[in-house]
Amino acid sequence: MTAVTDLVEVVDRLLAPEGGCVWNRAQTHASLARYAVEESYELVDAIDSGDDDDLREELGDVLYQVVLHAGLAAAQGRFDLEDVAAGARDKMVRRHPHVFGAERADTEAEVVRVWRAAKSAEKASRTSVLDGVPRAMPPLERAVKLLERLEERGDAATVVAAAVRASGREIGKTHGSADVGTVRSAGANAVDERWGARMLAEVAAAREAGVDVVASLRAAVTRLEAEARVGE
Repeated sequence: MTAVTDLVEVVDRLLAPEGGCVWNRAQTHASLARYAVEESYELVDAIDSGDDDDLREELGDVLYQVVLHAGLAAAQGRFDLEDVAAGARDKMVRRHPHVFGAERADTEAEVVRVWRAAKSAEKASRTSVLDGVPRAMPPLERAVKLLERLEERGDAATVVAAAVRASGREIGKTHGSADVGTVRSAGANAVDERWGARMLAEVAAAREAGVDVVASLRAAVTRLEAEARVGE
């Protein structure tokens, strides 16, 4: 018996109708979704810290989320952890034909080409290069993912410019002839799409210059926190 098998048995016990955990039994995939996101962010923090103990612990927390979701599905007779693992195994084999098949890929660029070709074959029903980009992603990460897809298609700059123009037109409709650059949001939580469009253009320009915008902003926010803690 392995530790993974033990973990599955722990989750089964937590979800058991008799003698289990009331809180765990009450959960659904939807109610647990935020914990999967939180644990993923904590994993990123552990990676950034470079501490192996933290990394091992946070990997375990992410694994627990996977096992728990699989346990909920298994309790309903839908699928179990074995099905999840089998699906991941088969996908990795399909997407690495240069390792498990006759395809050749000797550089990272060639590996990416092979991966994308295999993925395209799997997702043949998709009608747009933008399909499959999760709407639940944080805005900056989602912007980067969409831009990556547009860069592959070859029209990222054109689409970004169109989005900026469209944002200006929408604000112009709302505020009449006011200069969209001088419009001020009404209320603490108001949405200023023109501001968002300018940030999107900045992200696109930074990517074109070779900047990792997500890592760069994370570094800046880390610096912000460090400076805020000075003197505490």
